[in-house]
Amino acid sequence: MKKLILAAIFCMFAATTFAQNNGLGLRVGSGAEVQYEHIFSSGNLIKANAGLFDFNGSFFGTCVYDWEVCNWSNWTPNAGNWFLQAGVGGAVGIYNNGKQSDLDLGVAGDVAFGIHFSGAPITLAVDYRPTILLLNDNLGGGFASIGLSCVVHF
Repeated sequence: MKKLILAAIFCMFAATTFAQNNGLGLRVGSGAEVQYEHIFSSGNLIKANAGLFDFNGSFFGTCVYDWEVCNWSNWTPNAGNWFLQAGVGGAVGIYNNGKQSDLDLGVAGDVAFGIHFSGAPITLAVDYRPTILLLNDNLGGGFASIGLSCVVHF
């Protein structure tokens, strides 16, 4: 029985490894963020970002559910699949202006245009992520968040 359970766990691990449903990368824009992605079988995905905002010691994190709006697999078939994604989610920020710290909660949107390379498990994308923060009414450049992300899938 133990061998059967161990074989089942190994098969599940192998299936998730070769499916490349998870990704980890970096997003650089109005700050530097670590980005985690989980892709569902429908092509939709969850993006979770956490990092520094405006490079001034303020922390910012988002979790967004993205829908794959368009997919252009025949545009450049040798290079990879181009995509357009859009989504919405939540945001949290801890802003520090040197005198006081503020906690903000809000709503984040996301529109991303990029490519899934066919020869490597890498995704390169440009995105726009407007954020409306509700708790302390501190927008902090939330509508000017344009970034470039590079994610490696595993």
